[in-house]
Parts: sequence; structure tokens; C-alpha cells
Amino acid sequence: MKYKIKTIGAKIKRSFMRPPLPDLEEKIINLHLGCGSINHPKFINIDGLPAPHIHYIRSIEKLSIFDDNSVDLIYASHCLEHFKYNCVSSVLVEWFRVLKKSGILRLSVPDFDLLLDIYKKNGNNINAIIEQLMGGQNHKYNFHYTAFNKSNLDSFLLETGFETVREWQPGSCEYTTFDDFSTYKKNINGKLYPVSLNLEAVK
Repeated sequence: MKYKIKTIGAKIKRSFMRPPLPDLEEKIINLHLGCGSINHPKFINIDGLPAPHIHYIRSIEKLSIFDDNSVDLIYASHCLEHFKYNCVSSVLVEWFRVLKKSGILRLSVPDFDLLLDIYKKNGNNINAIIEQLMGGQNHKYNFHYTAFNKSNLDSFLLETGFETVREWQPGSCEYTTFDDFSTYKKNINGKLYPVSLNLEAVK
């Protein structure tokens, strides 16, 4: 309830006063969906929970505030798994809609294959991967409803209409430098395990 009240108040306030939007050359539009506490200076921040740097406080599966073919880049780290499995296609279709031709959807999600590896290497201990499987569950947006590996996420993206799907490397350019789960490694008894699948799709 406190999140709901706080969010409603923040939305009202945001309708009168919004943080300055990024001032980029050539009218480039980059969206950071589910940005949380991260504030990259070249991205428009969209999140369901309020914070001073959030430009639009709203659920990220509906981008009606943006026209068709108007966005250059969408970045979403550990967001897509928060949608129900039978809603993933419609969410991707909406994100596809707003992207320009040759625009990029850059995703990071928990990699089910990596999680299985962690599980097996730690004595089939489900608690070693439970948060990555099910989410932190500390507020209404932090529940996981589906799982991905490279094969099925590739299929989702190609079926949506994207021309190319490829892996991307965090830190490889300015727009891939985020301190988030794309680079997270889980520490179990002093050993670090990567947990993320990082894929980008080109419209």
C-alpha cells in the first residue's frame, strides 16, 4: 500500500515537474526501462517506482507516450522476466513498435542455463538460485514469472520481427556501461558465478 500511495503522489508531482530530458544530438532517443536507481545521462528513465531521476513513472510494457518508429535504443536489464510468460510476446511487440528501423533492443535477463549450472555445482541447492529464479519479492514489481535461455529468447525476438539477434558485452561502449545485473556475479562460498544472458536485437 505504501508503494501505491507514494507512486500516485509522485505521478501527480511529475505531471507538473519533470527532470530534464537528455539533450542528445540528432534527436536521438534512448530509453532505459526499469532503470531503478540507475541514472545514465543519455537515457530517458522509465520505471514503475518513483525516484527523482525517473522521467516517466509508469509500467514499462506500455510505451504509448512514444510514437511508432521514434526510438533509437531500448535498454532493459532484468525486466523481461517480470512479465508473465504468455505476455512476453505482446511486451516485445510494443517495444518493437516504438523502435526506428535499425533500432536496437538491448536486454539482460537471468540465464536459466547458467542458473542450472550454479544449482548443480552447489549440491542441487535451490536456495543458491532462488532469488534469480523467483525475484526478490519485496514489492509488486519484483516477482519473476518466466525463465529464459539463449534459445528461447532468440525465438521470442525473431518471432517479434527483429532482423538480427546477437550477444552484447557490458562495458563495450558508452551505452553498455551500467552498474546493474548485466555484470552481476553471484558469490557462493567465495566463488563468483555469472547469472545473466545479454542479448540485443536489431529491428
